[in-house]
Amino acid sequence: MILPQEFKRTAVIAVDLQNDCIKQDGAWPIYNRDELLRSAKTALDACRAAGLPIVYTQNWYDPRGVDALYHEPLSNGRPLHSVGDAAEIHPSLKPESNDLLVRKQRPSAFYNTNLEILLRRLDADHLIMFGAWSEVCLETTVWDAISRDYRITIVKDACGTATELMHMTAMLDLANWLYAGSVVTADNLKKALEGAPHKAWRFEKPAAFTYTLDNVKSLYNSL
Repeated sequence: MILPQEFKRTAVIAVDLQNDCIKQDGAWPIYNRDELLRSAKTALDACRAAGLPIVYTQNWYDPRGVDALYHEPLSNGRPLHSVGDAAEIHPSLKPESNDLLVRKQRPSAFYNTNLEILLRRLDADHLIMFGAWSEVCLETTVWDAISRDYRITIVKDACGTATELMHMTAMLDLANWLYAGSVVTADNLKKALEGAPHKAWRFEKPAAFTYTLDNVKSLYNSL
């Protein structure tokens, strides 16, 4: 596959695709788990076919809780994202042998981790990003990437959180401030990587979506 120019220096960041978020009985279940599973797999498969490096992030605490956030939910005195199946990447989306893994203790994957070092070594200036939760770990990682001058593509149907409204507003908020970046669906990302015609949100000015509760759903569904 010959990559289009916009993807020549691209890395993929798959944020916290963990059992606790995606399994129905997880501690932080997302409302759109089936859509996220399908779309994240489509995105990962397309990015692997294009030969792009993939970095998974994983929220992961010391089981003693010494590095956890204050008031972090505990199970038998241990942070939920420390040991056992709950904190593992969902089996349908697990990293492959060539993928990279960054473990983090705060919402942003850039905070006190080696993510920025990895991206520099990969010579990336463009990041394809998706994962859970839309308005927390995904969004804070996107903002920190923007602050570091990365160009961002968000795969909106491969993201998820507790409710539809929380997810939609997070995606519209991010779209409003990506500037040279874009927001796509997983199917459109696959087309874009193949150099085929595709749909995307692309804006060069802030606050293109001046949404309200009355129109947020129609704006979100416009892509």
